[in-house]
Amino acid sequence: MGHNMSMDSNNSGDFNKVFLDALKEKEDWLNSTLLPKIHDEYRLHATCLNTLMDALIKKSLITPDPYQKDKKITQIQKPEDTPFSENERSIKLGLRLCDYQAMIDYVCNYLKFSTDQLNLDKIQRLLDLNSTIHWNNLTANSPKMNTQALAVCIAKLKSGTQQQLQIAMINDSVNKSQEAITEINAGLKQVSDFAKERYKGEVRSKILQNPKFDASQTTSPSSFLAEIKKHFPQAMPKRPFSNELIEEIIQEETSQNKEALRQKALAKLRIEEVKTVSKTEGPNSHDVLMDAIRSLGTASEQYEQVIAKIMSNNNVLQSGHNTTKDKILRLLRKIFGLPEPEIDYTIVTTDGATHTQKREKLNYTEFIQNLAKRSKFYSGMTVKNSQNYNKIASQDEKKAFDWLNKQMTENTRIQTVLAGLDTFFKSSAEPSDRSKIKGISMELTSLKNILLKTNQIRAEYAAYVEEREQMKNLGITQQ
Repeated sequence: MGHNMSMDSNNSGDFNKVFLDALKEKEDWLNSTLLPKIHDEYRLHATCLNTLMDALIKKSLITPDPYQKDKKITQIQKPEDTPFSENERSIKLGLRLCDYQAMIDYVCNYLKFSTDQLNLDKIQRLLDLNSTIHWNNLTANSPKMNTQALAVCIAKLKSGTQQQLQIAMINDSVNKSQEAITEINAGLKQVSDFAKERYKGEVRSKILQNPKFDASQTTSPSSFLAEIKKHFPQAMPKRPFSNELIEEIIQEETSQNKEALRQKALAKLRIEEVKTVSKTEGPNSHDVLMDAIRSLGTASEQYEQVIAKIMSNNNVLQSGHNTTKDKILRLLRKIFGLPEPEIDYTIVTTDGATHTQKREKLNYTEFIQNLAKRSKFYSGMTVKNSQNYNKIASQDEKKAFDWLNKQMTENTRIQTVLAGLDTFFKSSAEPSDRSKIKGISMELTSLKNILLKTNQIRAEYAAYVEEREQMKNLGITQQ
């Protein structure tokens, strides 16, 4: 699918024909291909949103709007995003998410996805609605109130459950919503560009090609504008006069670089070929491998909680070192800008396979820094097309698999060290400080479950690769 966009002639009549043909072809493609896809993405987002809201309501993190069913929607409108206090979060966010859910439902079930229905005003309203939650920046640090509040609630929802299936479902709903809204916004941009070019097409067909239009009166931009204004009321009685778009037409007809401007207009009407992926028997091994890597990435949140607790425990132990000598040394380090001394602890670790114990020296400072780096990197692996995800996804499959194997070995070792460190803090604190020590057994259990799940997917991947190789050796497949 596609049309010839080249313009060899500067003739206005030739360009009008090429432009209007391109408009028709683009309109057919939008109505048959892109707009149904946008509609499907909205439906997918609605399903994900419903899943999230059901979970949030079930855990009493948001309060649903009891009057939602009585509200009548007559046009698309973005919910409020004004600030509210932490105490109001459950009610305010509940009301706004119910409004958002109702709007998305209205879009899915009542809005007609066609070029005739989606004018510039409706497209802008949809784009505004889509910005209710910034799905690609769903963090507690977001400057947007609704996004910030939802991020806090989702974090509480995930930390409040040990069911890996529910956590995976929550992550999946967020990730798919992010992908859906990104696709929708990109599609709406194309529809918006088309709407503007279609307006220009109307002016060209109804005014410039009108026999009453006097081309001899268009020797300058100002006279061209005057001639268009003269015929506009009768030719396009129900359309507003867009100075901006009509100025583009005049430039495309009179400017010295009109050829470049015409090509730019045609470029907006170019039809993107839909890439068809050939389907093969069985699963895509690369997708399975990346599923395992994304699964491992979910350990990030547990590591963040572990780091916070360990640092708190370390502060409790270090606060005991408060002699006069300690104070003088701290003062001297501050005066001369010297770094804090590295902290070493002697911990007892237990080998997971043999259950043998051994004492070992742990550089706490280096360990916590490396753990923080790991957590940060993992957090970027859970989202498709993020920088960290793409970094691994673009590698050769064998390299990515080797990287995953290395990570699994390192994470198993980290679990052993964390268990030893947990015991060390509990036994080393002064009796008066023991109530301040925070245990990490729950986080260690969650990490263990994440590694088990990742290991299952990793084994699944290895089995697919082995089967593929056997089939290839037998000459059954060319893959």
